Amino acid sequence: MKSFLTSSRLPWVITAVLGLVFVFLLFVGQWRSTATGAQVQVPMFYDAHYLFPRPWTQAQEVPGVPAPFPVAFYGSNTISQTFISGADKLAAVEIWLQAPPVGDVTVTLSDETGPLFAGQIDDSPRAGGFVHFAFPTVSDAEGRTFELTLTALDATADAPAVTHVIGGDRLGGRLRLNEYPRPGNLELRTYVTGTAVFDALAEQLLPDIFRLRLQQYKPSFVKGSTFAGLLVLTAVLTVGLLVVARPPSQKAGQVGGWLLAGLLLVGLAWQLGDGRVYLPIFQETIFLEEATAVDRPIDTRNWLIVNDLTAVLWTAERLPEERFITTELFNERPAIRVPADSALEYALDLPLNGRLQTGLQATGVGSLWMAIEFNGSQVIEVPVTAGDPPKWLDLDLTPWQGQGGVLRLFTEPMEGTPDGLWLMPRLLAGRSWLLDELPETAVPAGHQLGQDIVLLGYSVEPAQPQPQEVVAVTLYWRGERPLSQNGTVFVHALNAAGEMVVQSDSQPVQNSYPLDTWPAGMIIVDRHQLVWPGDDPLSQLAVGLYDPTTLVRFPVQNPDGTIDGNGQALLPVPGAP
Repeated sequence: MKSFLTSSRLPWVITAVLGLVFVFLLFVGQWRSTATGAQVQVPMFYDAHYLFPRPWTQAQEVPGVPAPFPVAFYGSNTISQTFISGADKLAAVEIWLQAPPVGDVTVTLSDETGPLFAGQIDDSPRAGGFVHFAFPTVSDAEGRTFELTLTALDATADAPAVTHVIGGDRLGGRLRLNEYPRPGNLELRTYVTGTAVFDALAEQLLPDIFRLRLQQYKPSFVKGSTFAGLLVLTAVLTVGLLVVARPPSQKAGQVGGWLLAGLLLVGLAWQLGDGRVYLPIFQETIFLEEATAVDRPIDTRNWLIVNDLTAVLWTAERLPEERFITTELFNERPAIRVPADSALEYALDLPLNGRLQTGLQATGVGSLWMAIEFNGSQVIEVPVTAGDPPKWLDLDLTPWQGQGGVLRLFTEPMEGTPDGLWLMPRLLAGRSWLLDELPETAVPAGHQLGQDIVLLGYSVEPAQPQPQEVVAVTLYWRGERPLSQNGTVFVHALNAAGEMVVQSDSQPVQNSYPLDTWPAGMIIVDRHQLVWPGDDPLSQLAVGLYDPTTLVRFPVQNPDGTIDGNGQALLPVPGAP
């Protein structure tokens, strides 16, 4: 026995046993691959989230990324996250969820062709935690973009479903609240199987996003493949040094065996101990089945979420210091906890016919003033006493609709220093600017702008304005597929000589509905107002889109197939002389 323990075969026996364990896990387990989230800090955002959420000094640990923010969804609202798979053989996704007390949470996985798999959590209520969703393996997944969508139709604002959002880098993905893209990512993990596990391990050891940051911020001699080569060379030289520096009594094969066994043991301990290997045969799994195409039009009758102020908290100015502002689940609802003297400042654009809904509550001893302002104008101020039930607000923001500026949520102490709670603060709007069909009153147009945008029609009221009279121009757009590029709309009013008399430039729908929010196939009603300054009759309109950064106009194809050289659609005004 003693001779075996000291023999050169022992490390190789241990290596073989660990290798068999690895092979077993390779066949029966699912291994974590990419995961959207703040994994690598962006230097320009150090002040926004690198030092949050805990204070630190040089004597303390280096701070991590922000804690996840709880975000509610219910009714017709959806939350979706796109991600790019880092490896083939995509077999499962995992997401943090708290199911509502009533109703199901539906999870749908889609790609560019439409829904692939769907399933439900139907044993509500469920305490918050990661839920594992498995589906038939997608063999050719590497580099493809997928989208995970969450809905809870039977949940309500009083009893919502909840998930987690984290701020920071996007790892090939984008978060959407309904159709609105928002910064950050869902707390999402992906899992692969089989030979793709080796790609997943490479991604964990040296993530693609880290390699990208090296390319962006490091000198040219360590970019790309050069850095990878230097990393491999360092590892080889390290192993060689360990073998050469071995004690004289040990053989090289014995040292190599112990090194290999140690690497396997450390690797397995890391993967298993950190939960990076999921074993469906031993752990709870919800299976998604093949999904059929689902036509889910946007609800234009009810108020839907435009922006969740808890989800985007990491982008806000938080006073007096970021570390004093935290998020939590309070009575099963997401809440932002603030000190007695605090301010949250959000730079945003307000939607048309928008509303702000939130609950106000204080904890501790004393009372607070809790107030809301937009661009310095007070919307409301409410006294709140600790121990009282929450006060719920539903505020009409139409006086400021379409305006950009700073929405400020602040507290001031009245008595004592209780903490304040902003319960589920969110902006909502009714999509009155979305139509299924072109109104009969519209003049048909048919111009195509860029590849995917069509100007279906327009209207002008009044067609022949008097001096200083307001002219209402309504444009009816349609995006043929989801759009990623934004554009500014220009409307030029021309006289009979073709000269521009007055113009309007703005983002669509009074600066509140940019192109990347447009649902494919829906008609967008985009209204512009012009003050006609002169006595000349209004003859025609020149309409188009341009990139707000480069000022380059989108190409315009006329209904007859010709291309307008000036990048504009010329629209005759009905009744013009």
